[in-house]
Amino acid sequence: MYFGQRFEPPSGNVLHGAGQSPEQFKKYCKVMGEYKPVIYMVYNRVNEIREKLKKKVDEAKKISPGLMLQIGLNLKIKKIGEQCKQISKGKYDKEILELIKIIKKYKKPVFLRIGYEFNNPTHNYEPKDFSFAWRYIINLFRKKGVKNIAFVWNCCTAFTRNIKEIMEFYPGDEYVDWFSDNLFGVRHFTEINNPKIITKDFLKEAEKHGKPVMIGESSAQGIGVEKGVESWNEWFKPYFKWIRDHPVIKAFCYINWDWGKDWKLPEWGNCRIEENEKVKKRYIKEVSKSKYIHLN
Repeated sequence: MYFGQRFEPPSGNVLHGAGQSPEQFKKYCKVMGEYKPVIYMVYNRVNEIREKLKKKVDEAKKISPGLMLQIGLNLKIKKIGEQCKQISKGKYDKEILELIKIIKKYKKPVFLRIGYEFNNPTHNYEPKDFSFAWRYIINLFRKKGVKNIAFVWNCCTAFTRNIKEIMEFYPGDEYVDWFSDNLFGVRHFTEINNPKIITKDFLKEAEKHGKPVMIGESSAQGIGVEKGVESWNEWFKPYFKWIRDHPVIKAFCYINWDWGKDWKLPEWGNCRIEENEKVKKRYIKEVSKSKYIHLN
């Protein structure tokens, strides 16, 4: 399956990505050996681009100058709310132009997840305002002639039970290069016949619109790695089967975190691949398959 979108790998291939802190990404790379991820995940708020993003991009260059970036651009300002209307009115042009400058200078491919997890209820995005802001940002990129960018329309299907509600946020085929879903809870790629789970519906929409799919974020939520083979069979095995069974999926990004130490979600468990030998061995064996594209 091949749609000819920006940075889409050939039919049958999947880009390998990981994150989402420099420290854990380096540990993940070390354990992956010759199968290092080609995509590195970073995050930034729209109002903090000038203060923080360049440092994060420079960190990626130090890890390896060949890395593709996957940038999650948050359209919310902390404690204030979503900024979609203000973006469309030009209030954040300076920040977006700085983003354009940073990405253009990076030269390697960059995947930009604008307003990632737009259907997350805590983000409070309004579909019409979100779509306007999305198109406004893309038009600024186009005016500046940026070529090393792919625009990734990212949701988390776990938050929604009706695919029509997700599609209300769609800005149009001419403004989207990739579809993207975030996968954490195992039921969202195992209980696919459950009418309340729309993960498969989202993949069907991607095919319908001629877009490859990126798993923008994923981690073995609530299972982790510490149970070894049981952890592998419970989460990782069906996760990779989901990728294998759906050729529309052309990239995956794994968050290599212990969610209690690296974030504030101890109930999500320790998902660091390198911290369980049985999971690590099976994980490396999987990603060593020829279908996966790694850092050269």
